[in-house]
Amino acid sequence: MRADPTLTPKFWQDLCGNPEPTSREKFLYLTIDEFSRTGPGGFSHALIARRLGVTVAMINHYFGSRNGLISEAAFTVYSQYIDALNLAVKKAPKNPTARLEAWIRRQISFAVSVSGWAVVLNYPTLSLENPVEFAVLFRTRMSALFNVNMARLGQLILDLKSGTVSITEITVDNVDVDFYMSNVKLVSLASSVGMATLGAAVWAAGSHAPSAESPEAKKFGDFVLEEHVQNVVRLVEASDLTG
Repeated sequence: MRADPTLTPKFWQDLCGNPEPTSREKFLYLTIDEFSRTGPGGFSHALIARRLGVTVAMINHYFGSRNGLISEAAFTVYSQYIDALNLAVKKAPKNPTARLEAWIRRQISFAVSVSGWAVVLNYPTLSLENPVEFAVLFRTRMSALFNVNMARLGQLILDLKSGTVSITEITVDNVDVDFYMSNVKLVSLASSVGMATLGAAVWAAGSHAPSAESPEAKKFGDFVLEEHVQNVVRLVEASDLTG
């Protein structure tokens, strides 16, 4: 069985930053790439094996099962997502408004780049064939990253409210979940920002069926998204975190 000739060193360099990934990494990153376009309904693990020029049995060898492959790919994408948000904030101008805007915009643009993963990352129990396997393998680590991301968002909100920029990077090792959870209004506001941004991300990625084929929605898409970003920022500015 011959591998797909388009899977050149340049292809792998562009896809994962390594011109010569291991066989296991090839399965993982090709799955991420294919799933981004097809979503769970159209994904074929057999196609991935054929493109790599190997048998489907190799998926079981490396990942235990088809679902094991998808589960690890989902966790990898989620890790990339958390890193992408953090990097966007780091690259933003050193003022609190620009940093929060960068977080919001990057969540939307990342969702567009991996649109097929949105349903798995947000609703794994509904979209995976074996959500129990996913939970056993990755739920704890994904939850830890979620806590870091929400703490970072909480700090961005606190920075905007105080007009300062926090210099301490929040990581899995130093995140103080209790500190952020102790302010109920902050938790509520951060959740609202997260949910509002997630909704925009789903819409921008073309995953919102009613608007996907609407000429009007497409015409005003960029304008509406930018207005949405500004509306979310204004919500934060107007919110009272005291009391």
